[in-house]
This record gives sequence, structure tokens and C-alpha cells, in this order.
Amino acid sequence: MPSKVLLANSNCSKNMRVRNLVFLTILISLMVLFFSGCIEEHSSDVQAIEADAVIYIENYEFHPYSATITPGDTVIWVNNDSVAFIIKGNLVGGDSFQSPTLRKGDTFTYVFEDAGSYKYELMTHPWTKGGFIVVE
Repeated sequence: MPSKVLLANSNCSKNMRVRNLVFLTILISLMVLFFSGCIEEHSSDVQAIEADAVIYIENYEFHPYSATITPGDTVIWVNNDSVAFIIKGNLVGGDSFQSPTLRKGDTFTYVFEDAGSYKYELMTHPWTKGGFIVVE
């Protein structure tokens, strides 16, 4: 009889080790997936932006709301929102510009050659507050 009890304990111990091994494998796999996503997300956020003014779109708003630049300066808009936008701008009494559809993380760059006051807005969301750029 003692040999049967010893054999049962051995099988129980073996099953416990297998369960622990499966648990650890799943846990390590989940941690790798979690941290690989974090590393990828942070590395894609780091980008060199070369512009005289940077305007971020967040929560359906422009940040900063206005900017003052000089002729020939470059402005870049960065969509940090989860919604796609199209930016449309007009020089009061003159030229206009329009971005392509900007999805999250996309940017649009425009060089302002002419002096004046430009008004711009989210064309796809006209109820939102627009912004101003003064070129002097």
C-alpha cells in the first residue's frame, strides 16, 4: 500500500509543476506583449519636428490657439486626437490652403509666404473653434 500512496503524490506533484510552468509561460507572454506595445508607442511619439510654429490638435481644439510668425516661416499641425481631421485655412481676402485627411499621429506642414491674418478651422468639424495665424 505505501507504494500506491507514494505514486499518487508523485503524480500530483508532476501535475502541479506542469500547471506552474503553463502559468509562468502565459504570464511571461502577456508581459512581453504589454511592454512591447509600450515601447513601440513611445518610440513612435519621438520625432523631430522642424517648424517655426507647431500646433497640436487635441480634444477637437488647436493648441496653441494662435501664433505669430514672419513671411517664409513653416507651421506644422500635429493630430494627437483619435479622430481624423481636415484643416482648411484662408488669408483674409486672399489665398487659402487645405490639408489632406489627418489621422492620429499625422502631420500637415504649410509655409506662409504672404503677410496677413490667416483663419483656419477643422473642415470636417465646423462647429469647433478655429485658430489664427498672423504673418508679419
